Amino acid sequence: MPDFRHGLTALTLLVQCLAISSACAETQPVPGSAAFVAEDPALKAMIGRPVPAMSWQTLDGQMLDMSGLTRKGPVYLKLWATYCIPCRAQMPGFEALYQRYKSRMSVVAVDIGFGEKREKIAAFVRKTGLTMPVVVDDGRLSDWLNIRATPLHVLIDRDGRLAYLGHQDGSALEAALERIASAPRRAKDLQSADVTRIQPLEVGAGVPDVKLTDAAGSETTLRPAGTGRAQVVIFSAPWCESYLATMDPPTARHCARTRELAQKLMPRSGIEWTVIGARLWTEPGDMAAFRTLFGPGFRVLLDRDNLAFSASGCDRSRPLPDQERWSSGKDTRRFAA
Repeated sequence: MPDFRHGLTALTLLVQCLAISSACAETQPVPGSAAFVAEDPALKAMIGRPVPAMSWQTLDGQMLDMSGLTRKGPVYLKLWATYCIPCRAQMPGFEALYQRYKSRMSVVAVDIGFGEKREKIAAFVRKTGLTMPVVVDDGRLSDWLNIRATPLHVLIDRDGRLAYLGHQDGSALEAALERIASAPRRAKDLQSADVTRIQPLEVGAGVPDVKLTDAAGSETTLRPAGTGRAQVVIFSAPWCESYLATMDPPTARHCARTRELAQKLMPRSGIEWTVIGARLWTEPGDMAAFRTLFGPGFRVLLDRDNLAFSASGCDRSRPLPDQERWSSGKDTRRFAA
């Protein structure tokens, strides 16, 4: 199995795959191809945990309740994004699995909602012919799973607990589906994890000083130490201008324009400028190139726990760059739209 990282380098290879042949989105990815995503050993640590009790509204307006689904039987959730090449490559197989197992378990397609819009998701679903229920995550499921890459297959057994997590489709996933579909319920009472969505800050609210990681991998804080100057924070991703140049050109151009405007304003602004990179598909080693992209004068940090993105409210169903910005003065430290 190749060492396939989930960061900027890997995503750049995925762009090359799409540019070379449209077949990447239509055929089963194989190890060594740019659409192949290696499994994450850390996912195994979550096996056995009770899942959160949450509800979603599907794209066609129906309500899905996780507690109700687990009381009914096993559940198969697939987390994905419209601009994710491995997700696209797996979609025909995902639809086939839905047709095979829909009478034995609940199957739900969960768009992670990061940098997405509901209408774009709906258009993608129509184009690819997905017929299972489709919902958009508000961040609670993704944060609870500590998701760092898509696609992610999540299987929940009849006891309402995580039974399988993996990025790949194929034989391992299919064996797990069959095992979980056939296993009886053992627990008398189903338990649920307690998951609370972080409420985005409103104008005038105090800005939390969340922990972040700098380009060297050291832990730091949002607020620069020893400074009393106002601060502007830009939310983006190391892969926005490169990967999305092929998968979502308008968003890639918006990221580039945001960076270029910041580079123009920063030298004469007299305030602190901080760039926060999303944890999705980002490894700590990707941050050095991200810092170089912005250049001198910018603090470039990684939001490894997704706390800053969640608090800002700019991580769900919005374009990736700074739809909102954080600005803090010497004493007020307020959130400004």
